[in-house]
Amino acid sequence: MATQIKIGLLVVLAGIVVVVALGARRTEGAGNEFRFNAAQLKDKTLWTQVNAEPYFISSHLAIQCAAPTATDYEREKQNPHMRMYITVYVNRIGQKAMFSKNPKFPEGSIIVKEKSSTEADWRKPVLYTIMRKREAGYNPKVGDWEFSVVAANGTDMQVTGKLEKCQLCHVETPDRDFIFRDYLSSLNY
Repeated sequence: MATQIKIGLLVVLAGIVVVVALGARRTEGAGNEFRFNAAQLKDKTLWTQVNAEPYFISSHLAIQCAAPTATDYEREKQNPHMRMYITVYVNRIGQKAMFSKNPKFPEGSIIVKEKSSTEADWRKPVLYTIMRKREAGYNPKVGDWEFSVVAANGTDMQVTGKLEKCQLCHVETPDRDFIFRDYLSSLNY
């Protein structure tokens, strides 16, 4: 009987060890898990609005920055001059680099593009695209940037990671740490 109790206790202990190990494995890398809440963009202690006025980007570029849907194609057919306006934000970590002539963003920098479909409704986003500077070696093809797309509600992550669609454009600007800053009129390239 005592042997059965000892075996039972060993089985329970082994089960606890397995559960703890699996729990640790599930949280491994959780420090790199990215969550976004657009409501935080209003907090000026955390974020700097980069461009004072919404910046117009062409429909060609706007469609490249989000997976086009059948609705996008229909809208484009109906209105070949579909408009997209962006308001850009940078977190405190990336602020100095954002406004420098030759930027080199430190790990932890985050750049958010809040995208609206009309100039009049520029504070009613239809989408957020985000770049987050990760640790060295994460994505050397584009300076270790991670790309994310967040729904209009400002919290639902649609896709995140080494997004090839994003990288295709950003790979063209290694001299600017793989970012575009046309919305900054104060910088001349």
